[in-house]
Amino acid sequence: MMRYAVLSISLIITTGPAVSSALPLMAKNFPNISLEMIDMIATVQQFTIMLFLLISGTIAKKIGIKRTIALGLMITGVAGIFPVFSQSFEAIFISRLLLGIGIGLFNSLAITVIDLLFSGHDKAQMLGNRSAMEQLGVCILNLVVGLLLLINWHMAFLIYGLAFPIMIFFWRYVPEPQIDDENKEAHQRINLPVVLLALLLLFLVMCSTAIIVQIPSIIVRGALGSATTASLIISLNTLAGMAMGFLFGRIYKVARYMTLPIGTFLMALGAILIGTGGNLYIVSLGTILCGFSYPLAGTYAFNLLSKIAPAGSETLGNSVLLIGCNLGSFISPIGVRVLAKISGNGFIGMFIVLLIVTVGIVAFQWISRSVSKITKA
Repeated sequence: MMRYAVLSISLIITTGPAVSSALPLMAKNFPNISLEMIDMIATVQQFTIMLFLLISGTIAKKIGIKRTIALGLMITGVAGIFPVFSQSFEAIFISRLLLGIGIGLFNSLAITVIDLLFSGHDKAQMLGNRSAMEQLGVCILNLVVGLLLLINWHMAFLIYGLAFPIMIFFWRYVPEPQIDDENKEAHQRINLPVVLLALLLLFLVMCSTAIIVQIPSIIVRGALGSATTASLIISLNTLAGMAMGFLFGRIYKVARYMTLPIGTFLMALGAILIGTGGNLYIVSLGTILCGFSYPLAGTYAFNLLSKIAPAGSETLGNSVLLIGCNLGSFISPIGVRVLAKISGNGFIGMFIVLLIVTVGIVAFQWISRSVSKITKA
């Protein structure tokens, strides 16, 4: 039960944009508000998430990790369901900022808890399961939003009520993670390897987000299928990510240090299939490969953090990696345009850069292992 309680937090972490389907109905209800402002209801929480990712570790050191997570879930639940009862756009907008504060408080701690309570292969598998739970939460809550919209757009925001039973479940079954006194007093800091890992995740998330955003356009404008077909393919991408999350522990046990380059190579392969396919089945295969690739590379990166971050700085390190992920999602449209200008096709540009990244990772790991053997000898 403790394992399930730890994983349950991740069900609600990435559900900020889940209410996107309600925005057209909201726009009709607020005719004097610009469409750009209406669209921000699905994304504005990312701003406060990034801010509170940076300070969640400091708060956790003062009141404890368990209390900080519970507080974050409480704020998420209250702020999340506020639009159900409000007719004021300004108040709803503020509630979305507060939602980001809540999610930001427990976002990185959901990973830190796993770092502190588990180790070895067990930790790798739990991190993979955590990634899968994010995808599962998105799938389930998107479906629930669609059903709640049959009542009215206000009801779509009820999905955030899930934070309350998760909070109770977590509080009941998860013990307060123990932190060494030495690490507890240590000033948290980041080092160059953590920064480089965050930059890698920034680029991987940028590519992963671009693929999801661009697929409908590629399929519909290229006359490969309808918008419904595009939606189905995106769903397959999400399901592939979920499956990889659950399988990560087994793959990591076999691939070990090659897990990261395998993940980046699969994304490169998926990008080139999408960019040059011109066929619904090839584009679908590329999209599914990209769905598999990000959880493989991303989960490995978070699993690696505890080995490369300064002692006692795991929470700050996780926050930095998550900020890299959020920034990658934010700059995705800009990044694709830059790659398209350089290579003539954004997906071909992704393939080239990802292939270079893969070769660079393999070369770095080979050199590191060679140096390690020489040092030991």
